[in-house]
Amino acid sequence: MKKIALIILLACSVAACRPASLYMVGPSGPAEYQLGWEDGCDTGLSAQGGTVHKLMFGFKKRPEMGNNELYKQAWNEGFTYCRFAMAREGGDLF
Repeated sequence: MKKIALIILLACSVAACRPASLYMVGPSGPAEYQLGWEDGCDTGLSAQGGTVHKLMFGFKKRPEMGNNELYKQAWNEGFTYCRFAMAREGGDLF
């Protein structure tokens, strides 16, 4: 029984991770751009991923940055990139 619980725990923790290719990608630029990209990427992973990804990442869009064009542009780019990277990795299994 302990082995099964350990296997399930490991599977869930691995499933919640970003695909390895996304750890190599980091936006350069101002802090607003980096924040927008990170929030958009997390939301993209949540949108494409399964239940575990939805619980881990969720929807992130900061209302205080609503008028910041750089944040909005980066959010859209991060969302698109990470969503399709997750689809390519087959990350919607859980």
